[in-house]
Amino acid sequence: MDSAYYKKGVVSLLKKTGHDYSISVTHRIHKRPLYELAQSLPEYAWERITNDGTEEAAFLYYQPTGWPEEETYVVVRQKKDKNQKRLFPTYLFILVSREDLGLRELVKRHRQKQGQENLFKGPLRDLGLHHPPCQKFVANQAYYGLGQIAHLLLVGMQYKLLPEAARKSRPKTIMKHLLRVAAKLIRHARQWKVLFTKQVVRLDWINFAANRLEAF
Repeated sequence: MDSAYYKKGVVSLLKKTGHDYSISVTHRIHKRPLYELAQSLPEYAWERITNDGTEEAAFLYYQPTGWPEEETYVVVRQKKDKNQKRLFPTYLFILVSREDLGLRELVKRHRQKQGQENLFKGPLRDLGLHHPPCQKFVANQAYYGLGQIAHLLLVGMQYKLLPEAARKSRPKTIMKHLLRVAAKLIRHARQWKVLFTKQVVRLDWINFAANRLEAF
């Protein structure tokens, strides 16, 4: 889970129900004591978790103020940003429920969650789905189901109607330059014309899509 769930009550409930968990710790106040502990660790406590040595990890043990017992954390130390060596290492902290999996596996599992979450951030942000409008759970399921269908249709448009270069664009960009374009339809000299405003910057997309639709 992300840092919003780094709470005594949530962790106590997870322990009581026997769930395995890992929770990000990102708030600067919550990180402060963990950061001090990480800096005091001896070098032999750190274990490489990447083959290129850009990341190392270690276990930390700390009892937050007001919590009933000591908790176990994984701290990740990053010395490089890709190929660029950092002037000072950065530290990432994860509250974990078990140690037996090892540092490399714990970090990997936590990041798999982050990867799946990041995949859905685009549709949530671009389609305005962050805050469901309904009070009933089933209604919100339908709301998100429709949102997912809309997102799939946008991706289909990218691959079927638009040039290959448009496939790297976000759904929000597709909607802005293709679906929400203002134009006027007029009839002149027995012909229909579509007049676009000067602000339309991707007429090439519209022309390409029109040719694709005509080909279909």
